[in-house]
Amino acid sequence: MRTYSYGMLFAACVASALFAGGCAGPRSKVAVVNILAIEANWPKFQNYSNQLQASFAAIEGSKMPASQKQQQLAQLQGQSKRWQDEVTNDLRATVSTIAKGRNYQLVVTREGVAYGGDDITTDVEKAMSIPTASPSPAF
Repeated sequence: MRTYSYGMLFAACVASALFAGGCAGPRSKVAVVNILAIEANWPKFQNYSNQLQASFAAIEGSKMPASQKQQQLAQLQGQSKRWQDEVTNDLRATVSTIAKGRNYQLVVTREGVAYGGDDITTDVEKAMSIPTASPSPAF
């Protein structure tokens, strides 16, 4: 039986789906989006991830026959795919709107960039009404 976290799989699929775009010329403007920060603060993403993890744990921990577990895991994978598509499309549409409005030719994830690019994460969070994490007070 496979033992992997649907939450981690879900996050990886969303992040990889955002690597969209084409080849940018030498004068292109590049923007970056911090997917991990968005995932950490986005209630919709967190809700879906938590639901998938809870469902996976419930199926794995149940005493139902293996064949029934397999069937329920397949259904859960289908639900995971639908939710992945939904959050990816929401995020991609918002990023695309911001990028077009600012004439960026390429947007990549912060996780895939060592340095450079204009960080538009805060703008994406605002556009999607995602609460931003407040910094901890320094003592």
